[in-house]
Parts: sequence; structure tokens; C-alpha cells
Amino acid sequence: MQSTSILARIDKFKFLDAIIIGSLALFSILIRIISITAFPQTINGFDSWYLFYNALLIVKAGGNWYAVPPDVHAWFPWGYFIELENTIGLPFLVALFSVPFYSIFGQNIVYTLTLVSPIVLDGIGVVAAFLAVESITNSRVGGYIAAAITAFTPSLTYKNILGSLPKTSWGGVFVLFTIYFLSLAIKKKKPLYGIPAGIMIFLANITWGGYTYIDISLAIAAFLIVLFNKNDEISAKTLTISGITAAFLTSLSPNTIGFMSEVAHGLALLIIPLFLYLDLYLRRVLPKDIVDSKNIVIGAAIILLVSLVVLGSVAFKVQLIPSRYYAIINPFFQFTVPIDRTVAEYIPQSIAAMIQDFGIGLFLSIIGIYFLLTRKQDMAGIWLVVLGAASIYGTSEQPYLFNYTIYIVAALAGVAVAELFSRFMERKIRIAPILMLTLIGVALLADAGIAVEASYAPQALINSSTSYLTTNYAWISALDWINQNTPNNAFILSWWDYGYWIHAVGNRTVIDENNTLNGTQIKLMAEMFLNNESFAVNVLENDFHLYPYGNPNYTRPVYIVAYDAVTEYIVNNQYPVWFIGYPTNFPGTFIGYTTSLGDIAKAIGAMTTIAGYNTNSYVNTTYINETASYAAQYNSQLASIIANSLPMAWTPKTYNSLIGSMFIEAIQSLNQGPVQAPFSISLSQLLQSSSTSLYNPNALLPRVNLMYFKPVYIALFPLSVTNALGGEAIVYIMVYIYQFVMPNVIIPPTISTA
Repeated sequence: MQSTSILARIDKFKFLDAIIIGSLALFSILIRIISITAFPQTINGFDSWYLFYNALLIVKAGGNWYAVPPDVHAWFPWGYFIELENTIGLPFLVALFSVPFYSIFGQNIVYTLTLVSPIVLDGIGVVAAFLAVESITNSRVGGYIAAAITAFTPSLTYKNILGSLPKTSWGGVFVLFTIYFLSLAIKKKKPLYGIPAGIMIFLANITWGGYTYIDISLAIAAFLIVLFNKNDEISAKTLTISGITAAFLTSLSPNTIGFMSEVAHGLALLIIPLFLYLDLYLRRVLPKDIVDSKNIVIGAAIILLVSLVVLGSVAFKVQLIPSRYYAIINPFFQFTVPIDRTVAEYIPQSIAAMIQDFGIGLFLSIIGIYFLLTRKQDMAGIWLVVLGAASIYGTSEQPYLFNYTIYIVAALAGVAVAELFSRFMERKIRIAPILMLTLIGVALLADAGIAVEASYAPQALINSSTSYLTTNYAWISALDWINQNTPNNAFILSWWDYGYWIHAVGNRTVIDENNTLNGTQIKLMAEMFLNNESFAVNVLENDFHLYPYGNPNYTRPVYIVAYDAVTEYIVNNQYPVWFIGYPTNFPGTFIGYTTSLGDIAKAIGAMTTIAGYNTNSYVNTTYINETASYAAQYNSQLASIIANSLPMAWTPKTYNSLIGSMFIEAIQSLNQGPVQAPFSISLSQLLQSSSTSLYNPNALLPRVNLMYFKPVYIALFPLSVTNALGGEAIVYIMVYIYQFVMPNVIIPPTISTA
């Protein structure tokens, strides 16, 4: 009877777990799909489009990831193979589930599975957090809290909503499952759990590509359990089995994984348990007095070895650590790499930003690290500590890791709650745990609110990559035109941010892409935009050996794509006047000052940085500072508007640049009114509130007529209508496409509007 009662109680707990975790997983999914109530759905972001493209290539190869043809569209003229390196696993998984249905649904099944796979991950991640914490602490309360943090966190909303394929999040989930199986192996003394643990490591490697991080963190954890005298044969056997499993499976993947080969990865995973076996052997054969000091000797030997490796790499100029990882270790390094200074995900974030991302879990994770170091010193727990310390610090330096780090933070927070709850129960304190759980619950409700707000947004392609909660099809229209109206061998130049869109949606060859693999080519694109037309012609003809349409040496068509906002100012229903950019105080009343949300801002900021040009050569910073300071004496709001209009304070060099000239000519090609120069409004009249119109006939820009580049397609879609001084303003998103042609070639542009 007693055994029956125990079994019934166990089944009851399992049923309760299923209900609670299932509900949290459902909430996690619902939060991330809330955008379907207001916006059309598509693949989200930029990287996800290329992963979908890769999945489609694998499916067309029958699911055989060895038989995928080279992707010749990327990084012209070099080309780049399908992601055979550190992220082939994610498109492979999508392809694997698509293959059985491909003959019936075609590429739609690949598209659909790409769309819904992140939502599946949102649910699986909740389960992984619960299992990892419950296995380490034997506490369901801690597991529930870890699962709840994972379900409600804003960190898994920015990139994990419907249509995304967040590589780092897949890695985080598989790491938690690895911890779960390692913990089971140690707790049940069954090293064979190392097999599923190894499978999880393999999946983390091929979907995320963070195997260097996994290997090094495991090695540090192994050293720490030796240092704490917590090493045992079960840990060594489990790591051996998991290492062999992961190494074998990883060796089956095509090409390389990360920056080293599969062989090196396998050796790294096997060296770790060898170190543990060495420790066990020394403990058996050495005298006790020597055993007591062996940790110091081992530690000194490891420090010496690492020092020799570092000194050797410096002496022989060998880069042992990829620049992205090295930038985390040495935060000063990234400021020596121009492109890293221009990518928001690589720029260190503030503590306030981290608190907003991770919420109360960030504070609880610190407590969790303390408890694991002082009470739960086994391999699984110590590895979680190392992962936590590394990921929290790493995310503070490079925020792109945030949707991986949250899984580790949630697990550590769950450990903290489990230990605190256990201590309260042991001391028969009833009020404190209730207050603690209430406080955490309130904090999680706040997190859920932020997550819902962040999720209620259209995908980047649907709203032309603006920050506004509306649809705008300018980019979709432009990409559709590229796909349908350019030859298959067309070569498209753009800033690297849109490389994947043009590559995957437009299905055309591009000069650069979002993976930023070729910094030299990105720099070249920046130089082309920032210099005049002759410079761009020289680059195309001499560097790429491509010639304009109509030239006897012409071989393939060349196009240039860029985008930004433009503003149509209408006075009393008269002929309109156009401004480049959108109102700086948008959606407030337009008073003549504009700023950029697209390529103009990138030209002034990112492009000048990467090209190594002086920003002051392109914007009159002195004028902005002096004008804003003067205006601040009378109107602080106006001063702020002027200061934020910096991207439009063009110098003559900007007006003569390729990107500046193209924007002006594109608007003029609409034949719907002249273009007025920025900063052509009387400041004194604005300060005195005596201005009745923003139109200045003396500030209209002269006609631009580029010789070798002609606008062939202009997508102009309205973003919003707003009040303006003396009239109204209509803000548009404009994507223009120019073709490289001989001066005598005339191509009337096609204009697409909503």
C-alpha cells in the first residue's frame, strides 16, 4: 500500500508538472505570435531569410547536406558556399522536416516551417529550463521559476517572434538539455546519459556554432571540480561518452564547424575527460601530502601552458580565437575593427539595458552562482556557473548574445529560488517564501508586458525595416521588381544590411551580405557610396571588370539599391516640395527639419567609419552645434530638433557623393515637384513663430543627372501623414534602383506607389 501511495504521489507531481510547464510554454508561444492579430506574417529580420534560402537548397538536394550546390549569389565575384560551417544545422533541421512534404507543397512547406520553427523553440525552451533546474536542485519550485522567466522574458521576443530563426537561442536550449542529461548521469550514476548529452552538444554546435565557447567552458568547469575535489569516476565517464558522441556526430557534418576542424573539436572534447582521469589516477597513486597540493601544481601548469600558447600566437601572428570571441575577452579590440564599431549588436550595453532584457532573473542569477559554487559542486552545476559568468559578461560586451544568455540566466535564477525556498522550508519560515514568490511573480508580469509590447510589431520586411507599427511595402515592391525584371545574372550593389533580402528574396547576386564575412568588400561599397560617380565607375570597371549597359565590353547588368524616408510638403493643395529624410520630430508638426532612418544616416555614420573617412567632411557638425546652442537660448525643443537633424547637414562633398546624388535625382525623377535643400528654413522666423510656410524658392536643388547611373525603379510607399507649418507633410519610404549604363542610354524609370 505504501509503495502504491508513493507511485500515485509521483504520478500526481508529473501531471502537475505537465500542466504548469505546458501552460507556461503555451503563454510563451502566444506572447511571440501576438503580431498576427494586426500584421501580415513573413520571415522576420535579415539572417532568417538566408537560413530559409539554405534550407530550400538542402531540400532541393533531397535533404542531403553533402550534395548542396555552391551558392554563387553571395559576395560577388567570390561566391560563398551554403552555410557549411557553423550554422548549417538550423536550415538542415528545417529541411529535414520539409522533405517528406516537399513533393506536395513545394517550397511553401519550407517557408511555413521556417516561419513557425521559432515558436516551437519558444515552447521547447520553457521545458528545457524546467528540466535543467529541476534535475540540478530536485526542486520543482526552482524549475517552475526558470520556466516562467523563460516564458515571459522580453529577451526572447526581439528576435524570437514568429518568422525568426535565432541561432543563439537554439544553442541555448540545446545547452540546457545537455546540462539536464549530465545532471541525470551524475545523480543516477549512469554515464550512458552522456549519449543524449553528446547529441545535444552536437545539435548546439551545428545550429549555433558556439562550439569554442562550449569546449572552453566545459574545460574550465572540469578544472574547477578538480580544484574543489569533487571529481569522480561518473563525471569522467559521462564526459567521455558525451565527448565521443558529440565528436563523432559533428565529424559527419560537411566542411568545418566554427574556426577549427571537426577533428580538433573532437580532441578538445576528449582532452577534458582525460584531464579528469588524470586527476583520479594521481589521487590514487600519489601520497596524501602531495595530493593535497596537486591542485596548485595543476593550476600552475595550466596557467603556464596558456601563457605559452598566447605568447606563441603573438610571436607567430597566429589568431587562435575568432575576432568575435576575442572582442569579448578584450573589449578594447573591437574598437580597432571599424565594422564592429558600427554594428549595434557588437557595441557594449549598459547595466540598465541588461536589466531591461533579463529583469529580476539577472539579480537572481548572481545568487544562483553563489549557491552552485558553495553547495552544488558537481560537473553539471559548475558548468552552469561557468556558462553563466561567461554569458552575462559576454552579453554586456556584445549584446547579440542576449537571446542565448537568457536561458542560462533563467536556469541560474531557478537554482537561486530553489535554494532559498528550501532554506525557508527547512527553517519552517512560511511568510518569506510567499513574499519572495509574489515579488518574482509581479516582476515577471512586468516582463511579460514588455514582451507583449515588443512582440506587437510587424516583421522588418513588412514595414521596410522602420520602427513604426505599420505596414510599408516599399522594400517588398523593390525586391519583387528585382526578382521579376532583372536578368538572372544581374549583380546588385547595396549596403550590407540588405544583402540577404536581395540574395534570398530577389534571388540575385550581391556584393555584400549581413554575415559581414568580407570586410574589404563592405569597405569598398562604403567608398563607392561616399565618393562621386566617377569613383564608382572606376571600381566597377577596374576592380570587378563590369561595364555599363551599352558598352562593347558589357557582360552582365549592374544595379545599385538604397533606401530612406522622403517627405512631400504640400502648401494649401498647391504643387508639392520634397525634402530628403523625414521630420526630425515625427509624428509632430513638420517645421522643415528632417533626419534619416535609412542609408543616409548609415552613410554619415557606419560608412564613413568603415571607409576611414572624416565624418565632418560629410556633415557640418560645427554649424549644427552652433545653431542648436543658439536656439537653446529661446526654445529647447527646437534646439533638440536641430541637433537630431545632423545626418541632413550636408556639405558639398555629400551633395556630390553617389548616394547623395542618387537620392536627389530619384526624387526629381518622380516629376512631382522640386527638392528643397535641408536647413533652408529661416531660424529667426521659427523662433519668432512668424513663419507661415516652409517653402523657400531660393533653396531648391538644381537638377541632378548622373551620367553612368540611371534610376530604373522607384518604390514610393507612404508611411504617414502629419501636420506641417503652413500645410501638411506626407512621409514616404523610398527604395530606389539604379542601373549602370552608358551616358547615351535612356531608361525611363518605373515608379511604384501604394
